[in-house]
Amino acid sequence: MGCSLIPGLFGILVQGILFSVSIAVLVFKKYNEQRTSPMTARTWPVFLMDSSKQLAGAGWIHFLNLVVAKMFGEKFEGDGCNWYWINIVVDTTLGVLINFYLLKGLTLVFEAASGNTGMFESGDYKDDNGKVIKSRYFAQFAVWILVVSIMKCCMVLLMTVFHSELQKISSSVLDAVDSDANLELIVVMVLTPCCMNAFQLWVQDTFIKSKKKQAPMLPLEEAVPSWQHQQDDNELQRLAQE
Repeated sequence: MGCSLIPGLFGILVQGILFSVSIAVLVFKKYNEQRTSPMTARTWPVFLMDSSKQLAGAGWIHFLNLVVAKMFGEKFEGDGCNWYWINIVVDTTLGVLINFYLLKGLTLVFEAASGNTGMFESGDYKDDNGKVIKSRYFAQFAVWILVVSIMKCCMVLLMTVFHSELQKISSSVLDAVDSDANLELIVVMVLTPCCMNAFQLWVQDTFIKSKKKQAPMLPLEEAVPSWQHQQDDNELQRLAQE
C-alpha cells in the first residue's frame, strides 16, 4: 500500500503533533528571548500577535502543500508523499529567504502607499502611548499571508521546472521507508516538517518581530528623580531633630 497524505485518524494525529511542535518551538524562543535579553524582550501579547501570523501562514501553506503534492503526484513521477516532502524542504530553505525579501519589499511599498504611518511595520502594533491598534495587526496579518502565498507560487514554479531533479532527490531519501506506508507518512509529515519547520519558524520570527528597541528598565535608584532623594533626606533630618 502506498503512502497517503490524508489517511484518516492517523493522519489527523500526526498533523496534530506537527502543530503542537510548532507552538512549542515559538514558545521556547520566547522564553529564550526573556532569558538572554530581559530588558528588550517582547511582551506576551506582542509575541502572540507575531506568532499568530506565522501559525496562520503555516496552516495556509500546509493546505496548499497538500493540494500541490496531490497535483504533482498525478502529473509527474512520484506519489503525493514524495511531493509533500519536496514542498516542505523547498519552503523551509529557499522559501525562508524569499519570505524575508518579500516582507521587506512589500512593507516598503505599503508603507509608502499609506503615507508612512507605521501601519505595515512588522511587529509594531502600538501607538506612541503604548496602546495596541487592531488595524495595524490585521494589516500586517494580511501582508504576511500575501508574502507566503507569493512564496508558494514561486516554489511551485521552481518545482515545475526542476521536477525531475527534485524527484530524484526525494526518492533517494524516502526509498528506505517506502515499504511501510505509516513509517513513510511519519517521515514525510512529522519528522521532516518538525525539523524543517522549527528552523523556519525560528528564523522567520527574527524578521517578523519589530526592529524597534524597547527602552531598558532603569534601576530603582536611577528611576527615582534626584529631587525625590533630596526630599527624602530632608525629611529624615527633620525627624532626627524631633
